[in-house]
Amino acid sequence: MPAPARLRLIIETDAGGDPDDEQSFVRFLLCANEWDVEGIIANRPHAREGENRNPERTGLGILRRLVQAYGQCYSNLVQHDSRYPSPELLLARTVAGYNDTEEAVQLIVRAVDAPDPRPLWYSDWGSDRGAATNNLRRALDQVLRERGPAGYAKFKHRLRLSSYDNFGEHTGTLAPPFPFWVDTWHPPLEGKRWYHRFAPLTATAGGFDLLRDALIGHGPLGALYPTNTGPPQKEGDTMSFLYLVPTGMNDPNHPGWGSWAGRYGPNTNYPGRNYFWANQADAWGGVTNRDNTLARWAADLQNDFRARLDWCAKPANQANHPPIVRVRGDTRRSVKPGDTVVLDASASRDPDGDALRFEWFVYPEAGTCDKPVKLEDASARTVRFVAPPTPVPGDLHLILAVRDTGDPPLARYARLVIKVAP
Repeated sequence: MPAPARLRLIIETDAGGDPDDEQSFVRFLLCANEWDVEGIIANRPHAREGENRNPERTGLGILRRLVQAYGQCYSNLVQHDSRYPSPELLLARTVAGYNDTEEAVQLIVRAVDAPDPRPLWYSDWGSDRGAATNNLRRALDQVLRERGPAGYAKFKHRLRLSSYDNFGEHTGTLAPPFPFWVDTWHPPLEGKRWYHRFAPLTATAGGFDLLRDALIGHGPLGALYPTNTGPPQKEGDTMSFLYLVPTGMNDPNHPGWGSWAGRYGPNTNYPGRNYFWANQADAWGGVTNRDNTLARWAADLQNDFRARLDWCAKPANQANHPPIVRVRGDTRRSVKPGDTVVLDASASRDPDGDALRFEWFVYPEAGTCDKPVKLEDASARTVRFVAPPTPVPGDLHLILAVRDTGDPPLARYARLVIKVAP
């Protein structure tokens, strides 16, 4: 099957407030090879005294400083993946979105209006006191004022959100609603907001050590990862773009399938809309809870971060790269109860020549077929099973996790969606 189209993405951040935006931005830049980055918007004109210790004292200055550090790593990064965007391109698309500037609003309008057939993903990383008005909100206000309801609807239809909600009446009141919105921050469950769970679940997953793996010996970008957040390695905004990282297991258009940012269900504040938030639970490790929707992938995503930090400083032949997962045939197929299904991943390979480990498993929470399935040779390149008896059609989600034996070990996946219908 052809690879899915790369996503177009704009982010907006109040860098200069809570330093966790800068933590997330370090990781974002290291993942910038995965998307077409259309814009990076700074919406805080003045850094907050005391809490933020960056020597740059404007949001735009902070982001540009980080992009410039990325630029110092760029010649190394492109050895590992030629899709990394040039620092010149990123700097040109890094703009101020303050209340007395128009550049960010114009950038958003141009990107949405571009003839590119792909929708535009937009991620606001949240803001608090001292930040400007959200610039997508400003753009939508302008479009409604200048183009009327029909033009507004056409413009809004081009957007997809993996974002905090700073859009005012555009979210819940003005028709039409956004076509698709995933809130990777909420809701609070058991007194814990979802974005506050990222640090406890990931900070040391896979043996990650911030000093060893980022701050020392990993180039100027890793060295700029701030350490003065409340929970260490807070990165409260990271899940907004981890949701979009193409790992082979996730599909951003299906929030209930699961991703490195967890698994999402319908937002109960907006019934009937394609609005989602983190209200799902997975059974894993003998317990069932929301944390498991991310915890089950935590070592893999932190090992990925560790490898990308290595790419800032190591040549290609001294660093690890993720395996390439290939499953023969369509990833979506239909079978009847009693059919023997054979799935062959023999074509999977590792670009560094490392040995590969295979793990096939059913992801029951992601599917609609609740019948038990016995997998034969679940740690082999080829797996087989008998489709279970079921009186009604249902989707069975089978995940293949392929991990290499490099340092750090890296994982990529395949998802097979198999409709079992009598």
